[in-house]
Amino acid sequence: MRSDIILIHAPSLYDFREERRHYGPISDVIPSTPVFDMYPLGFISLVSYLGRRGFRVSILNLAARMLMSPRFDAEKAIRKAEAKIYGIDLHWLVHAHGAVEVARIVKRHHPDAALVVGGLTATIYYREVLEKYPWIDYVVLGDTVEEVFRMLADYEVDGRGQLEEIPNLAWREGGRIRTTGLRLVPQSLDEYAIDYGYAFRQAVKSGDPLSFAPFAGFFREPIGAVLAYKGCPYNCATCGGSRYTYARCFGRMGLASKTPVALAEELMSICDYMRIPVFIVGDVQVLGNRWCERLIGELKSRGFDGTLFLEFFSPPRDEVLRLVERIPGRKYLQISPESQDEDIRRWFGRPYGNHELERFIHRVLEAGFERLDLYFMVGLPGQTPSSALGIPRYVDRLYGTLNPRLKARLDAFVAPLAPFVDPGSPAFEHPEAYGYTLLARSLEDHRALVERAPTWREMLNYETLWMSRRDVAEATYLAAEELVKVKARHGVIEEGEAERVIDLMARARRMDGDKPLHIKETVPRGDLYPPVKLIRSLTPKALSPGLLVALIRAAASPK
Repeated sequence: MRSDIILIHAPSLYDFREERRHYGPISDVIPSTPVFDMYPLGFISLVSYLGRRGFRVSILNLAARMLMSPRFDAEKAIRKAEAKIYGIDLHWLVHAHGAVEVARIVKRHHPDAALVVGGLTATIYYREVLEKYPWIDYVVLGDTVEEVFRMLADYEVDGRGQLEEIPNLAWREGGRIRTTGLRLVPQSLDEYAIDYGYAFRQAVKSGDPLSFAPFAGFFREPIGAVLAYKGCPYNCATCGGSRYTYARCFGRMGLASKTPVALAEELMSICDYMRIPVFIVGDVQVLGNRWCERLIGELKSRGFDGTLFLEFFSPPRDEVLRLVERIPGRKYLQISPESQDEDIRRWFGRPYGNHELERFIHRVLEAGFERLDLYFMVGLPGQTPSSALGIPRYVDRLYGTLNPRLKARLDAFVAPLAPFVDPGSPAFEHPEAYGYTLLARSLEDHRALVERAPTWREMLNYETLWMSRRDVAEATYLAAEELVKVKARHGVIEEGEAERVIDLMARARRMDGDKPLHIKETVPRGDLYPPVKLIRSLTPKALSPGLLVALIRAAASPK
């Protein structure tokens, strides 16, 4: 089926199947692999928004398809994909190589089509993109581009309007870079709420539902996501989604949210087709108690009884936690203290102490939640190798304060700050204030790191006053190994699985070879998300011959 628009998600390194790399644990605590095969939520939002306005939109998750089958011919798939507009996400900086290379291939095979890139990274580097990569025609700017894309599609597909009338657009004209600037920064996101049912039907109708897969492992371990708001009240040092970055780079001075009605409808549009865990992206406490109360009412009135993951950026007040308890369904909670050291945590941008954290942990475990996950990081301002190794000791102490029956409901993970300090973040713009030395600044610098680094250690775009890249890598493995031992000692994971992961990390620390991309180096199997098989989660409404064929093909792909 020919499309008006095809959205393509590239792997971080385009030719990763031909390169022998040690990617390490850079994606161990997220669903995707180290080539970052999960596309941004904006893809599904664009399918939903543009589709409702009459455009035929398809997704080609090139990264996921390349992982699913060694026989998948990426260039042939690009050549066969016929459209008038090709959109490629350059949302995360880690795609600096893959996005640009895939764009080059698309333009070679479809020279007359319009080629558009967008995303947070594309917005920050839009001038460099248009100056250095002549095969890219447009950059859509900002954190919300659905209407921008609709106006550009009117222009390119239907010949309506003028480029100068389209907000948030940059392009090349007569050797000059032109832009209409960041004029569209919507404060309400209801208009951009995703109809997952529509996207699901489009995936099946396309005849190639595998290419719509959010990430390669989705058919084995599916998880969905809904976005509650854009913007952030926090200023975490290395985060490209901080309050500082949103204001400075994306013109967003406060939060833009979905109403509880819109978010509830979005959740139900997933549950109508798939009974899978869903992650609510964003800390709902920042939207206020009344918003949370209304969400509870909306979900109850619709009969929601699924599984939710909710994240907190700081320990919520007791009344907020009581509200979250009332949200129907099973609930897994997450919080990222980043460090056990209160001074390091505050410097990084998490303004709370251990007393608040530990009180929150005990409240959660004594309530009716399924689990609480703690996320720690290596590579923070002020953090030494010794303080990084304090993470597992702190978690050990936490377990020691718990009733044995509660221990299995507390889990903890440690990961490196990798591969990059985000562009536009406070630490990227003012590295000396946070003790960082940046080893790459431009988009092309980062493309070179992704392309040439033989290991994840050499891919890091930073060092700190307290740790070299080698120190960050070594401290990550040592802290992760000790944390696995702690969890085994307290019965959170099985001894045999702990021994397997410790052996894997011992070999990984030598960084002398690659490993299957789907293997997590530092996280025991089944430890990250509750195991769910997609085939078992499908509702009768979702079943169709086309989808069943896709699931059989996915099940037959290499693991």
